[in-house]
Amino acid sequence: MLVLALTACGSAKYSGLSQPLTTPDLKYRLIDTIGPPLFCGPPVVRMPSDDEASQEVAALRSQDATSFDAIVHHEKLDAAHLTATDDRRIVQQVQVLQAVPLQADGQLFRFDYIAGRPSAEHVVGTIDDHGVISLESHDPTQFPGRGGCPICLAATTRIATPDGPILVSDLRAGMLVWTVDAGKRVAAPIAIVRYTPAPFGHRVIRVVLADGRAVIASPGHPTGDGRRVGELNPGDLLDGSRVATINVLPYSGDTWDLLPLSSAGTYWADGVLLGSTLANAEP
Repeated sequence: MLVLALTACGSAKYSGLSQPLTTPDLKYRLIDTIGPPLFCGPPVVRMPSDDEASQEVAALRSQDATSFDAIVHHEKLDAAHLTATDDRRIVQQVQVLQAVPLQADGQLFRFDYIAGRPSAEHVVGTIDDHGVISLESHDPTQFPGRGGCPICLAATTRIATPDGPILVSDLRAGMLVWTVDAGKRVAAPIAIVRYTPAPFGHRVIRVVLADGRAVIASPGHPTGDGRRVGELNPGDLLDGSRVATINVLPYSGDTWDLLPLSSAGTYWADGVLLGSTLANAEP
C-alpha cells in the first residue's frame, strides 16, 4: 500500500516496494501514482495496421522481453492468446512508456514529464529501483500548447532551393524553393512559412531511403503523394526509392513547415519530396 508523506513547497514522497523493479515497471509505477504522460496522439503518432502491430509485438517480445512482460502484466493481457486488439494496445503502451523518460542520477532515476492529474501538470522528481517516489514539483501547465500538436519538420531540415539547400528555419515568404507545378520541377516563391513549438514528449520519425536520403518529420506530416510519414513502412516506395528503415526519435524545439506557390504545394526536404500542411492556412 502506498504511503504518502507531504513535505514543503507542494512536494511529496511515496513509499516503495520490497523487491526492485525493472525500468518499465518503474515507469508504470510513476504512471499509476503520479499520472500518465500527455503526448500527441493520432494522427501525430503512427497507427499501425493489424499485421504491422502483430509484427511489432513479436519483435518486442523477442528483443525487449522486459518491456513486453511489464506491458502484458500492467494491461492484464494473456500473453499466450493475444488478439489484434491486444497487439494494438501493446504498441500503444510502448509509446506511453517512451513518453516517460528516466535519467540515471546516482542510485536514483530522475523523471520530468507532463502528466494528466487529471489536468495537465509538469511533474519533476526522482524514483529509486524499489519504486520510492520523491515528487519535487507538480506545476499546472498547458498541453499541447498554443498551435496544438505539430505535424511539421525538424528545424534542422534543409529545403531544396535554386541557391542550394537552406535550413527550413532560415526560409522566409517570397524566397524561391524547388517545387512541383503541372508535373514539372520548377522554382516558385514561398507563400507561407510557419513554426510551432513541439510539446514536451513529442516524437518525430526518421525515414531512411535505400538510396541514402533521410528526412525527419512528425508522423502526421504529408508525403508528396498524400500519405502520412507515420504510415510508411520499410519496403514502401517514397519519392522514387524504397524505405529502408524507420525510427521514432524524441524531439524538442520548434517544428516548421512552408507552402510554395505551386499547384502541388510540395517541396524537397533533405532531398525527399514532401507535401505541406499549410494549404488552407491564412497568409
